[in-house]
Amino acid sequence: MPRNQHRPRTVSTPFVVFIAAVLVVITLPARAHYLDLDDKLAHSGSFTFGISVTGRPFAYQEEGAWRGFEIEMAQAVADAHDLTLRIVRLPRDGLPAALASGEVDAVNTLALNDDIANAAMIPYLVIGDHVMILRGNPFRIRQLDDLQGRTVSATSGSTAERFALSLNEDFKNSGGAPMQVHSFPFHRATHFPVSMGHAAAYFVQSVSAVAISADPDARTRMLEGAFRPVREVGFAVRAADDDIYHAVEHAIAAMVATGKYEQLRNAYALPVELSPYR
Repeated sequence: MPRNQHRPRTVSTPFVVFIAAVLVVITLPARAHYLDLDDKLAHSGSFTFGISVTGRPFAYQEEGAWRGFEIEMAQAVADAHDLTLRIVRLPRDGLPAALASGEVDAVNTLALNDDIANAAMIPYLVIGDHVMILRGNPFRIRQLDDLQGRTVSATSGSTAERFALSLNEDFKNSGGAPMQVHSFPFHRATHFPVSMGHAAAYFVQSVSAVAISADPDARTRMLEGAFRPVREVGFAVRAADDDIYHAVEHAIAAMVATGKYEQLRNAYALPVELSPYR
């Protein structure tokens, strides 16, 4: 598939395997000099990252400083090419326009629901839908089959709701008892039946699932092995900016090859299934 076409919404990144193998055998200190980026950057000497807040542990501000997995990924790209990281905070609907106009060199697609037109994406995460259960697991839900005949909840119209309905079809086709799926119009209310002990599980998207599971005071956590991938997310760059695309691609490949990507993923307690590099 040509580089500037949209990537399929599946976990498939064979280019990283090849690039990582090459990077293992070349001299890493020389990596910052084989691409001349200066006249292609939004600001000379800087990697300018347009970002919309995605919350803990992805991208957030704490005491005026930017923190999170996405911020450290951007810092790694800047460091790989001896650039300063310049962060520009943008509203979600402002990300595509800022990228198209050249105000920024890249933006975070985790903040968006779909791909950006005339842009190419270099992934650093896979996101999708998860099943959340009560801590302590009083309903003894250890795998998806344990949800047969149970009451669950989801947010109406979300991919998580489609995950629940698709799972119900699987249960019915195999002769099992379908779940009773209660759909809520607002995301903020979806967890209530589970948190109150009236339902066995709820279905939710990755950003919420990761943040909740990482909160020691939360009443729910992710059910291991119950992830349905939906799409890859990462840095979007302008489709015509080949050098910037390859600079970002090579920096991430170096992180994967040296184990730094895995260390960063673990540092932020991101589940292994959210990695595109497995």
